[in-house]
Amino acid sequence: MQASVKIMDIDVDMISNDVLIKEINGYLTDEKPQVILFASTELLNQAVADENYRKLIDMADLLLPGEEALLSAHHADVLKAGDMVVSCKSFGVVLEKLTKEDRSIYIVSKSDKDVYLLTEYCKRMQPELRIVGFCTYTENLDDAAIVNEINSHVPDILLVDLETGAQEEWIMEHVPLLNSRLCIGIGGVAELIMAPQKKIPGWIKKLRLDGIYHKIVREQSVKKDVRARIFRKKVVQYNNQIDEKSQKDDKK
Repeated sequence: MQASVKIMDIDVDMISNDVLIKEINGYLTDEKPQVILFASTELLNQAVADENYRKLIDMADLLLPGEEALLSAHHADVLKAGDMVVSCKSFGVVLEKLTKEDRSIYIVSKSDKDVYLLTEYCKRMQPELRIVGFCTYTENLDDAAIVNEINSHVPDILLVDLETGAQEEWIMEHVPLLNSRLCIGIGGVAELIMAPQKKIPGWIKKLRLDGIYHKIVREQSVKKDVRARIFRKKVVQYNNQIDEKSQKDDKK
């Protein structure tokens, strides 16, 4: 089953993890390059404020919720219990369930550290997945050279972790030039994916605060709740503004 919900008038796709797995395995046999974006609250805020940016994300084949805060008004806990995609953690579920056909991935990220963490994450979730290359992206790099580098490896999946806004612009501009069959953008929510790869500091272990660290830092439970409350208020404010505008138009 595939549907969508409107969040501040932006259509966000709602599918189950099983359907997402089937879709991606299908994408990997298609000659046409496909794009999946895991949306953050920042992405939706930018899309509401910038019509051109909104057009960019509309070009994606799937726009999925990248963090549960997006679904604060849509009973994220119920959707999660129903095995729906509610955050970018579903990317790990997909990696585990990839059809075993010698699949490969190329990683583009904004720092050497993030490249390393994403590489380790992909290896852990799918040991048979080949990491064929990576690139630490900076504005000084020549885009044509990056495209040629990626194409020389012919990866099945291109995983992109760049700043929100710049990421979507880069993906939509370059995907038609790439040999990769599937491009997945996780910029803005990559921290949720990489959190399990981060090591617990030694001083935390000495104080035997591992459990608290795991809850607050790794899963970012406090930050997640704060983001959810802030975003929920923005959604309510946006909907109220739309209702007020509609009422004024009806009175004309």
